[in-house]
Amino acid sequence: MINRFSINLYLLLLLLSASKIVTAANNTITGTLEHYATIYSIGVEWDITGDDNHNASVQVKYRKTGTDSWKDAQALFRVDFQGYNMLAGSIFFLEPATEYEISLVLSDPDGGNQSQVITQSTRNIPTLPNGNQYHVIVGTGGGDGTVANPFKGIIAAQSQAQAGDIFLLHAGDYGTAGEVYFNKAGSFNNPIVWKSAGDGRVVLNKARIAADYIWLDGLNFEYDESNSDFGLLTTSPGPVGAILTNNYFFNCNKCIYLNQGGSNWYIVNNTIVGNNDPNTGSNFTGEGIELNRTSGHTVAYNTISKVADGISYPRSNVDIFNNEIFDTTDDGIELDYGHNNVRVWRNRISNAFNNGISFQPMDGAPWYVLYNQVAAPGEDALKLRTRIDRVLLAHNTLVAWSGPISSSSILLRNMKSRNNLWISVQPRYIWENGGDSSLNWKTDLDYDGFDWGNYTYAFKWGQRLTHLSDFQSLTAEELNGIVIDRNSCFEEFNIPGPPPLAIPFQHISLTSSCNAIDAAEYLPNINDDYFGTAPDMGALERGNLLPNYGNDIIYKNSFEYTFE
Repeated sequence: MINRFSINLYLLLLLLSASKIVTAANNTITGTLEHYATIYSIGVEWDITGDDNHNASVQVKYRKTGTDSWKDAQALFRVDFQGYNMLAGSIFFLEPATEYEISLVLSDPDGGNQSQVITQSTRNIPTLPNGNQYHVIVGTGGGDGTVANPFKGIIAAQSQAQAGDIFLLHAGDYGTAGEVYFNKAGSFNNPIVWKSAGDGRVVLNKARIAADYIWLDGLNFEYDESNSDFGLLTTSPGPVGAILTNNYFFNCNKCIYLNQGGSNWYIVNNTIVGNNDPNTGSNFTGEGIELNRTSGHTVAYNTISKVADGISYPRSNVDIFNNEIFDTTDDGIELDYGHNNVRVWRNRISNAFNNGISFQPMDGAPWYVLYNQVAAPGEDALKLRTRIDRVLLAHNTLVAWSGPISSSSILLRNMKSRNNLWISVQPRYIWENGGDSSLNWKTDLDYDGFDWGNYTYAFKWGQRLTHLSDFQSLTAEELNGIVIDRNSCFEEFNIPGPPPLAIPFQHISLTSSCNAIDAAEYLPNINDDYFGTAPDMGALERGNLLPNYGNDIIYKNSFEYTFE
């Protein structure tokens, strides 16, 4: 027989069980720890269960293997988004081909504390292999690759190719026979190299990378009006380890297009001039470098113009830096649908018809957007429309013609924003989000500088806020934010008008009297090289060497380009 005592005991046990379930949901239980690298960065993803109250953290330190001194890095971000439940993040500005030890210390007030030390090596910068060297001329077969009897055509050369071989392509048009397939694979650290011999222009039309570890250097991909849709394509299942350096793409629509996938590419110092007219308004078709949701790439020092989006669609573990992107008919850099550890730093974006950097939507996190200069896109400096999560947005100079973010700025509440300069050339409020003033556990906005001119209010954040102090009072965010004056803060600030009026190339660097000097927050591993008593706000630290963007292209006007 069940008596009252038995019932009460049963209910007590149920309550205790429920209490344990609640406690366990806040306690952190670690799962798979994944780590990986590019040439200059290391990424970490540490899966967890529990931590429903999102108060777990992981402090990160790193050092070269075999050295004594640990350096601080940025803490991992707590990511609970799009099916990911983890702590994840990146370490920056590392040395190539170097092994690092990484210390991860997980803390959770609810339980689950632990420490791990892992090792991860960065990748090497590609160097030419020590294989055989052959000569190639335009032709349709024959030859042995010697100077006296070069291979006649790429097909003939490929029939003899082995990993590590270098093929010197002599001047001529190799595309007259149709689309060129580079389909003989090299191997890791021993690619097959197809390189200009240096005696004149080596011309191809449409081409495909159809095998792993292919290196194309100093080639010209030029298209006439009858064949200007695609430039360099891929084949399924996606080639690994392709290297594209010092190539010139002209009059293409999707110029470098990983249409059938690919991973771990090195795309550096190429010049891309598409076939979009920046004077005719918005055109959403055609990409400079279309990564097509692929991972592991280094995309750097490219000069990209006259395309819709300069660089688009990385997936994860991708570094995009020091690119010169201008005269685009859509967005400068389009990160849409990216997943974890997407890193974008020190790019210069000028005269984007629509937006500077697009975030809509994110499919994973975190992303890092650091030290970029965006000058006067037609719409927004940052495009925020839907599904935004953890981003470190730091040290960017974000100049818009009329309001840096004209809609959906409430999505900034998922970001960590630090040390940015937000400027509207025409008097206009800085951020607009409509009627929602709420914040959440992810919101972390501070140490930014703002200039909205003489507009009657500064922010739309659930209501119209006249001044920065009103925003601070409403949200308790940006408590160390400041108001700056672009008329006295910059050595050069030449923004003559909105697109399609061209924006001159310039470094929007700070004057010694600007109140943004020494006004930023110290961020370990991000701004360690600062001068003075604290870092400066914006993309350019006064006293540091000015960065180089892109390669040696010099812009004259919308349709005239000169190369040095």
